Amino acid sequence: MTVTEAAEALGVSERTVWRYLRSGRLSGETIGPAGQQRTLIAPSDVEAARAGRDGGNTSALRAEVERLSDEVAALRAERDQLKTALAAARAEIARLHRPVTQRAGDMVLAGLSHLAARRGPRHAHR
Repeated sequence: MTVTEAAEALGVSERTVWRYLRSGRLSGETIGPAGQQRTLIAPSDVEAARAGRDGGNTSALRAEVERLSDEVAALRAERDQLKTALAAARAEIARLHRPVTQRAGDMVLAGLSHLAARRGPRHAHR
């Protein structure tokens, strides 16, 4: 079959047939001298390409799309659970951090007061 005949049989443009040939989806043989060359494609290759395009893999592809959609949904649910857990962990860290910071400040002030008391009144005004 010629490229034109293959395109008609597949219901695609000649340009698409040339893309199929370049990608290896179809195989062809170029014959004839330069300037008069033609690319011929075996009818069985065209039929195999048509079967692959028309549904040979359609049900398998649909099943794969459905499986991947389910997987994406599960991953989104897991992401949402992790976001919730992360927010709770951040809130807990903030809750635990506040008292420690306040306690540390109180300890520093107490230490400064203790030092001031040890130095006595003569150093208090400096």
